[in-house]
Amino acid sequence: MVTADIAENNLIELLKEFEIFERNRISLEIKLAAIAMYLLSSSLRRIALLLNVGKSTVHYWIDRFKDSLESEGKEEVKKLVIARVAVDETVLKYNGMKCYLFAALDVERNKIVHLKVYPTRNALTAYSFLKEVLRMCEVEELILDKGPWYKDALQRLGVKFRHESFGERSLVESVFSSFKQRAKIFFCSITVNFRRREKSARWRRALECWNRFCRMFMFYFNVVRGCY
Repeated sequence: MVTADIAENNLIELLKEFEIFERNRISLEIKLAAIAMYLLSSSLRRIALLLNVGKSTVHYWIDRFKDSLESEGKEEVKKLVIARVAVDETVLKYNGMKCYLFAALDVERNKIVHLKVYPTRNALTAYSFLKEVLRMCEVEELILDKGPWYKDALQRLGVKFRHESFGERSLVESVFSSFKQRAKIFFCSITVNFRRREKSARWRRALECWNRFCRMFMFYFNVVRGCY
């Protein structure tokens, strides 16, 4: 019943294209249903109960899907030409520490171009983020606020831009709102098993977790929302 309901939204068929799993005693449809339910805001515990499988098994399937998203993102793709890309950043809090989520949104298609978490917000991280965006697509114009961290990056990259406080740039706020809402469901805290003296390694691992979550969220925002 659960599988059938999700299949009506074509999400199962879409996930089949990833070719993540080989068939074994648990059917492919059950595994894909678990991933689909996770993407639609269901907890691992609830999925395990509904599908009558172990929670650790569901966690393994989700990790396989995350790995497939990561490997797909590294493949060479033809550059898109995007007229206007809105860029903004917001603060994320992790166990009393701050990190920064940068987002780039194609304002015409309302699709996320790039999403990444950094430990700080400065000229170096702004340059790194914008450079990655420009590798992914040809941008006719960037839309940003007047944050001082962008000034040097824009000069170095030589890209056309305009400053805007509201208007199209404010569309990125919907990305941040949805991201933080889903982070509360899936990502309330990051548990990283490092000893106290390995604080820097623990922090790097936390950032890796955030950026894996970013890739899952991009798939949800750009693809899954259109399936239901």
